[in-house]
Amino acid sequence: MINADDYKIRISNANPAQLVVINFEMVIAFLDDGQIEKAKDALSQLIRSLNFEITLAHDFYEIYKYVNELLIAAQFSKDDAKIKQTLNEARELMDVLLVGWKDAEKQVADLPPVAGIAPKVYAGLTYSRSGQVDEYVDEGNNKGYMA
Repeated sequence: MINADDYKIRISNANPAQLVVINFEMVIAFLDDGQIEKAKDALSQLIRSLNFEITLAHDFYEIYKYVNELLIAAQFSKDDAKIKQTLNEARELMDVLLVGWKDAEKQVADLPPVAGIAPKVYAGLTYSRSGQVDEYVDEGNNKGYMA
């Protein structure tokens, strides 16, 4: 079972490699819980994070695509044994990839967290004596990267 609060804390303190590891763990946790749609969503995030300028990304894409096809097959199957077998195959593939990403994570453990790259933005509302609401946003000079 996924504890969203634990993942929020881990994600906010994660560097890029750790984010990939967290995403793999989420896919696996959703597979263990039988939450196919959520597993597909987490897998989609892994696909969107691929940098196709790197040759290895094409190989990962093919594996992710195959796992997604397994999840779709499980989602529309009516045979419980077939669903279990398909989800197990998807989980085994994700486990193998996770081991590799955990090794990569160790090699870049000193990278700063992604959330720490962009400056903080402070915003709020204040009330004047007349009861009027005033808005305040501190925009600063640099707000990090555009999404």
